[in-house]
Amino acid sequence: MDNIIAVDHVTFSYVEGTPVLRDVSLSVSRGAYVALLGANGSGKSTLARHFNGILLPATGTVTVDGIDTRDDAKKMEIKRRVGMVFQHPDNQIVATTVEDDVAFGLENFNMPPDAIAERVALALEQTGLWPYRTRPPHLLSGGQKQRLAIAGALAMDQPVVVLDEATSMLDASGRREVLRLVRQLNNQGTTIIAVTHHMDEVLEADDVIVLHDGSVVMSGSPRAVFQQNQRLRELNLDVPLISQVAGLLHEKVPGVPAEATDVEEVVMAVLESTRPAPHREHSSSDHESPREAPCIVVRELAHEYLRGTPLAHQGLKRADFIIHEGEAVAIVGATGSGKSTVMQHLNGIYRPQAGTVVAVEVDLGQPNANIPKVRREVGMLFQNPEDQLFEQLVGDDVAYGPMQLKLQLKEVRQRVRYGLEMVGLDFEAFMDRPIYALSGGEKRRVALAGVLALKPKVLVLDEPTAGLDPATAQDLFRRLHRLKAEGVAVVFVTHNLEEVLDLADRVVMMQDAETQGTYAVDELIKEPDIIARHGFEVPSILRLQQQLRKHGYAVSGRTPEAVVDSLLNSMDILPARETSGDLR
Repeated sequence: MDNIIAVDHVTFSYVEGTPVLRDVSLSVSRGAYVALLGANGSGKSTLARHFNGILLPATGTVTVDGIDTRDDAKKMEIKRRVGMVFQHPDNQIVATTVEDDVAFGLENFNMPPDAIAERVALALEQTGLWPYRTRPPHLLSGGQKQRLAIAGALAMDQPVVVLDEATSMLDASGRREVLRLVRQLNNQGTTIIAVTHHMDEVLEADDVIVLHDGSVVMSGSPRAVFQQNQRLRELNLDVPLISQVAGLLHEKVPGVPAEATDVEEVVMAVLESTRPAPHREHSSSDHESPREAPCIVVRELAHEYLRGTPLAHQGLKRADFIIHEGEAVAIVGATGSGKSTVMQHLNGIYRPQAGTVVAVEVDLGQPNANIPKVRREVGMLFQNPEDQLFEQLVGDDVAYGPMQLKLQLKEVRQRVRYGLEMVGLDFEAFMDRPIYALSGGEKRRVALAGVLALKPKVLVLDEPTAGLDPATAQDLFRRLHRLKAEGVAVVFVTHNLEEVLDLADRVVMMQDAETQGTYAVDELIKEPDIIARHGFEVPSILRLQQQLRKHGYAVSGRTPEAVVDSLLNSMDILPARETSGDLR
């Protein structure tokens, strides 16, 4: 088979004696679509950076189209063949306007101006950025920046495109569009290597390679890999929710294939193997959302960026919602819908230009507003929380906030211990660890620890799980559940409605820089068409419930376990047939 990339016994270390890649060997066929999976710190991004010569192996070889990446004379040839889209788009945005940034790589390869203009226009149209072509990149939202990085790679038209968590900041619609473009490129012969934590994206690939502790530990088709549910969990990974449901159902209903990967396959298997038991009592997912005293009230809030300048644009037209003590509220919306703008009003980073924000009984629109009180009691974790870290050592960074409260050193130490332990980091092991030595997931935890050390009443999180592996994201949500139980209000922005099902009591839906409605999560479980009407992708676990209810099954739940328990309680399993068809 014709391999465009070959990795042969590669070892690599950032720090001598601490290998990040350990004797890695693999090959990627020309025209393949390969997903690269692994927990945070497994070596995925390090390996991806070897594919176009950004990093060079300490031992072993990496060849691209037969060219050794260590051949200095062929460096530009490697770059021509392999395009890279990084996890953090700011790392590769270099120009002062969107269209100039997309053109940058083409200009470096001395392409004729007319051809550059044509390619730039096409890439911007494909990624939905044409209306923003003259806008400075720093005025784009996080998701729009990610699309800009992807547009730059599309314009280059290279034989291999490596996507390192390139959809992590995109909304569901943006992700679908990017995946459609990626599949289109692949169908046209482009080799795709996608580093991702989105399990549903893995289903797009032809092959999956799983890394753990710097070594390749699994490989195969998505279906074959997802069959090994327990092994994936041991590797701090997971399988798509619908596959989790199928695996749990298979234990009780053998007619449901454990390796099922789509809703229709599970529904068909349930209908062939069971019948509804309509009169049986079943548990409901309903529960009363907390209605304690409001801690944040937002009314008719609007915000214009660069007000009074030629670059002025409306970042927020109208926002209205209330956050109560001890509840979790998700704010969802497409890229550029104003979510992050709203969030940065909640602890006074932005002050209201129009409308009102009252946070912990402080009216932020008043000139004499007690901003220090708000900053103490409304903790904020930014979209890229690594940007919040500025000390050299973990302990010093977490201690910074408590030190500003003029606490005694003993109390500061206790606060640092509390913050680190709340995010699952051992105080003694991490207190004196350098920030630069942390993985991306560990940096995110340390940033959150610094916020929690202030013991806020409200926790505001902007895309808290972006770039985290499934196990780390689940661990974070377990800790957020704990904080919520202690009375802390949690407000979080997300593009992932599966996370909404996990944690939220209510959802604020935003579109075109306005709030379009606020819904109880249990209402969305019963009527998932509400989600679709607002332009969001309905999670597979809700689509499954909706289809089964149409066939008379009384099923309802937020999690795979709850859905399966509810479904088993509302069905009768038919006797096994002597021969069963292959539902696959």
